[in-house]
Amino acid sequence: MSRSPSHRAAAVLLAIYVAGIAIVLLAPSDALATWFTDNAAATARTVGVPEALLGPGRFELYANTLIFVPPALVATALWERRSWTDWTAYAFAVSASIEAVQALLLPGRAAEYVDVVANTAGALIGAVIGAVIRAIAKARDTES
Repeated sequence: MSRSPSHRAAAVLLAIYVAGIAIVLLAPSDALATWFTDNAAATARTVGVPEALLGPGRFELYANTLIFVPPALVATALWERRSWTDWTAYAFAVSASIEAVQALLLPGRAAEYVDVVANTAGALIGAVIGAVIRAIAKARDTES
């Protein structure tokens, strides 16, 4: 089955995004992840996000949730045979694997169960949004 240029472009962008996440999450130290989180939190403060939402550990939780939203959303749109539950389960498995690698092979990293929960929640959010968008598009197509 031939895919449209926009489908191929979305798949390439998804691969680049996932590779970027992998580099950050599987780096030997958490310096790069900390840099991203610190700068994103500073930006959030600059645009007026209340400090109560940016306390210690909170922003990292949000970041761990948000980084898994885009790939699950795009994957749901690209591969229609998979449901939102599939993408959520895949994200859980990937996230648990990343944390296992951090715990067992990367002494400069700290593996945390809460990261698995946050990543999985982010994938759930992205996959559900993707499924809703797909359902709306399908309904529009059948109306035409």
